[in-house]
Amino acid sequence: MRPDRKATPVAVAVFVLQTAGSGVAVYGIPVYIAAFLRSGTVSAAELSLASTGFFVVGALTGPLFARLGQRRPNLVMLGAVLGGTAAITAMAVRPTGTVVIVAFATLGAIFSGGLVVVGTIVLVRVFDGRPTAGMALATSGSSAGGILVSPVLALLLTTQAAIARSFLVVAAGFLVISCGALALGSWATARSAPARTPTAAAGTARLLPHWPLVVAFGLVSASQLGATSYIVATGLSRDFTGARLAVSAATGAAVASRWIGSAGIRRLGLHRWTVASFCAQAVGVALVGVAPSGWVLFLGALLIGQSLGITILIRSQVIVELFGIDDFARKFAQFQTWTSLGSATGPLLLGQVYSATGDYVPAYLLLFLLNAVAVPFLLPWMRTSRPRSWRTDEEPRRSDRSPV
Repeated sequence: MRPDRKATPVAVAVFVLQTAGSGVAVYGIPVYIAAFLRSGTVSAAELSLASTGFFVVGALTGPLFARLGQRRPNLVMLGAVLGGTAAITAMAVRPTGTVVIVAFATLGAIFSGGLVVVGTIVLVRVFDGRPTAGMALATSGSSAGGILVSPVLALLLTTQAAIARSFLVVAAGFLVISCGALALGSWATARSAPARTPTAAAGTARLLPHWPLVVAFGLVSASQLGATSYIVATGLSRDFTGARLAVSAATGAAVASRWIGSAGIRRLGLHRWTVASFCAQAVGVALVGVAPSGWVLFLGALLIGQSLGITILIRSQVIVELFGIDDFARKFAQFQTWTSLGSATGPLLLGQVYSATGDYVPAYLLLFLLNAVAVPFLLPWMRTSRPRSWRTDEEPRRSDRSPV
């Protein structure tokens, strides 16, 4: 039996955790903002501050969660689930500006640090860093929340008059589903220790010498988050029918890209696939910016979505290639911090340019330039790193120590 099949329950558990987490956090934030604005309980300025705090706190807490999650990842993820449940419950019990700001920051920390960083650490150890179907399934949860969870949140918070009751339902559902996934993951890792191959670090133990690579991912993250944040507004400003459908197309492409990308990395190599994905996103950003018709906007959204989905998977493989599995946790968290700061600046930058010019074309042109500049920053990594073998038919040696 192939080793990754034994780890399938772990992949399913992380998929459910990240789906629930992304649904109530990343994709839930716009739903919460709309509900609070409609009820008038929280001002727009406070909500704007809360949204910024969500991204910034999520970026900065990654290294802390990585340090805590190296020994007891399931326990750390349980703490993250309880923290997220408490944050959502607090917005139900006392929906004031201060509480919402703290709750949004908490959700940013538990998702980016507790579920994405720690969850990815578990996956890389279990699957030995290989771009398998299990890795693709699990990491697609960070996008699947936009398809499976956020519509339910929107239904609850727009059809019920009592917002507090709706938030309590969301908190209870998140707690039950996430705890069930954690129980599955704990059972799977305790039942058998997944096989892994001891790996040595492929490069220097410091992240600083690879700063061009970090800059490249930061620029790409800024471009993709800035572009997706304003896709609907861009389409509506040009009277394109189905502009909202473009966001769904981008989210669907983000989920599918994990599956396509895992196979593409094994066949074309990590370097080629990374460059191709980043270039495709640059084309997508340009298409959305100039979109003369609805179908062009739709095509651009698909190209942006594929990069939005594959970036996390690519990032994991890059860290494994450069530093090996043993040092993965710390380096991935550091990488995540810097690229998340790029994600936070993208929407802010696009909004400021649009406010100054009154047109989305120059705003998206700026994002396109950021994306295009990122590609040359990949060259030092492509020239110096040693490609890792992704053969899936190799039987790794067993280890007596559980990686989880």
